[in-house]
Parts: sequence; structure tokens; C-alpha cells
Amino acid sequence: MLQDEKYILVDNEESLAGLLQDLDLYEMAAVDTEADSMHHYVAKLCLIQITIGEHHYIVDPLCGLDISPLFKAKAMQTLIFHGADYDLRLLWQTFGFSPKKIFDTMLAAKMLGEQHLGLADLVHEYFGEELKKENQRADWSIRPLSLDMCEYAIHDTFYLHELCAILVEKLQKVGRMPWLMEQCEALIEHSRLPAQVKKDPWRIPGASLFDPCGLNLLKHVWEWREKEAEAMDRPPYKVMPAELMLAIVRAQRHHFPEINRDYLPKLPRNFKGERLDSFVQMLEAAVATPEADWPERLPKAPPPQVVPHSDLLLALKAWRDEKAEQLQLDSSMIANKTQLIWLAAPGSVPWNTRYEEAHLLHWQREVWNGILQEHLPTAKRIGED
Repeated sequence: MLQDEKYILVDNEESLAGLLQDLDLYEMAAVDTEADSMHHYVAKLCLIQITIGEHHYIVDPLCGLDISPLFKAKAMQTLIFHGADYDLRLLWQTFGFSPKKIFDTMLAAKMLGEQHLGLADLVHEYFGEELKKENQRADWSIRPLSLDMCEYAIHDTFYLHELCAILVEKLQKVGRMPWLMEQCEALIEHSRLPAQVKKDPWRIPGASLFDPCGLNLLKHVWEWREKEAEAMDRPPYKVMPAELMLAIVRAQRHHFPEINRDYLPKLPRNFKGERLDSFVQMLEAAVATPEADWPERLPKAPPPQVVPHSDLLLALKAWRDEKAEQLQLDSSMIANKTQLIWLAAPGSVPWNTRYEEAHLLHWQREVWNGILQEHLPTAKRIGED
């Protein structure tokens, strides 16, 4: 049982040396991470959980210990994750570390057509155990770590080795192990891509409905919220949710240029004293901004790179869904909406070119080759000049 197991907290040289020794005895490790994005302005990596052999380690990256040798250890080059995307990006951004190979148990379950993909669901299905959920929203930057938090943390890697073995056997039976490996390689590559910097990040969903006056107000409200969040070291949405920002802009725009708190929606309870004064001063500055400095509405979105042939798109979607049902796969794994649009490009574009433009993996191309072999006469007639 999980509650009977012991864990080793790695927060000193001795425990790190023991972990490194253990990692060099094995070929792979089960890994998970915890961050504090729900509690702080800038998210940081707070824990790395590692299960290897019979040992469960909780590595503390915030203790001041140099844990860089960890990422050179043998077992850390092949890792088991459940839902690897966020963990891989966090490890790459924090330590510049990326494993050579991974096995993602969530992706494996999806590849097998499992209905429920959460770790708790899979653990219950295959092991009959219930995972703890009490600390899902915990602040993992808190030190010292409580016993409950540590016990919660290790359950994310406790079953991964056994779950991996079960899913590998099932994937091999249906011939989809190469498919999973290719998907996992793509995940590793994707995790190394730099995050895209959004231009005008204050243009949140809903901003497009505002005229330049409203956009000016929104920009000031958003920038005020960011400064407050940084000063308080809290996620911006906890200072003021986006819905409230939009409501404030709508109310202030309606009464522009008058500023009167009675017209505004209900503000958070902690908006008092200096904070409230600062908020009102921000609105005054927004109202005083010359019209020439107001942001412009964005132009209409440019036309898509490709406009699909409608009949071909419908045919491809129908063929994809039919094949997905045969394979008991989520249809988006064969091709998502964007990929379908590229596949349905008009004219006599070769199918290999369509595959390239759609960024299909090799296993997806093999599936589509089979689909097209079955429907090729129709495919030639639809969408080609």
C-alpha cells in the first residue's frame, strides 16, 4: 500500500549522493514535478519526484543544493512521466535538461483508446487503489514541506514503473509501440521550443469588442494588475480576474470620462486604503490619456494560409472518423482540425506535400496512406483540378 512506503527527501549532500548512486544502477526512472504557478507571480519548479527501484525520492530544488549532477545520471536519460508536456518544459526552462527518451503513460493510454486518462483513473483501473487529492492546489514553495504534502507528492510516481510495463505490453500487442515512441520524441522536441512572446498581452479574450477608448482603459487596468501582482507575488488572476477587468472597462467606458466608484462593479474586499487609491489614480491616468495615444483596434485577421476544398475536407473528416472508430482511437490523434485543413488543400497538391504541411508524424502518414488506398478513386476526384 502507498501509505506504508517511505520516501527520501533530497535536501543535503548526503541524500543527493545516495540518489545519484541509485540512479546509476538503473536504466530508467519515473519522474514528476511540482510548481507553484497557482500561488506566485513567477512560477518556479519546487519539487522533483523520482521513483527508482524500491526507493521514492523527493528532490528539493529550492534548498540551495546544486542538483545539476542529477541530470547527468544514467537513469535520468530515460524517464517515465504521466502527462509529460508541462514537466518537460519546466525542467528545460529551469535546468536546460531534456531526457533522451521518455514514456508518457497518459499518451500511451490515449494511444490504446482508454476512456479515462487521468493518473488516478488508471491507478484505480489497474491497481484498485485510490490516489490522494487533498494537496492538488498546495503551494509547493512552502518550507518545511508537510508530511501530507510529501506523501501526496510521491503518489505521482509510485505506480508509474508498473503502469508503464502494463501499457507497453498492451501497445506491443496492437503494434502501436512505435507510434507512441514517435509521439514521445515529438514531445521532447516541442518542450525545447522557446515560449512565444505575445505582443500586447493586455489584449485578453474579449478585448476585441472594445473601441480605442475601451482598449486604452483595459491597457491601464491590465498594467496596474500586473504591477500589483508582482508586488504581492501572486498570480495576476488572483489580484483581479479577467472577467472583472472587462466589467470595469465596460462600466467606465459607459460613464467616460466621469470616474465614480458607484458605477463600477463590486471590487475585491482587499481594495481599500492605498490599493484603492492606487486603483482610482490609475483610472484617472487612463481617462487623462490623450486620444492620440489610445491603442488601435487590431485589423481583421489575415486570411488563412490555406482555404480547404470544402467537399474534400468533409470527405477526409468522414474517413478519419471511420478509421479512428476502427482503431478505437481519438480521431484527433489521426489528424486534428488544423491538420485536416492542410490535408484538404485545393488543387493537385501531392499527398506527401500535404503531409508535410500538416506536420504529420510517420505513424500518422502510414494510417493516412491506408485511408487513401481505400478511398483513392474518390480522393482523386474531390478537390483536384
